[in-house]
Amino acid sequence: MQFTLHQLRVFVAIAELGSVTRAAEALHLTQPAASVQLRNFQQCFDGPLVEWAGRSMHLTELGRRVLGSAREILTEAERMQAHSE
Repeated sequence: MQFTLHQLRVFVAIAELGSVTRAAEALHLTQPAASVQLRNFQQCFDGPLVEWAGRSMHLTELGRRVLGSAREILTEAERMQAHSE
């Protein structure tokens, strides 16, 4: 399993904002770029992280667990970066 911090940031934004489009806007990405990042990130896991019901997105149980871990990893990465400044 390999993923990037960028993919973690995109996933967290999508989960928190409930929309790929809104997350893309918040991160200054195009919607297709955010979708690709989500798709590539999801391929790191044995199951889907999100489910779609029409235009509505919901995190799966796995997605909720990954979201918690992603937030922790990003927090630690920010701490590490603060030590280098």
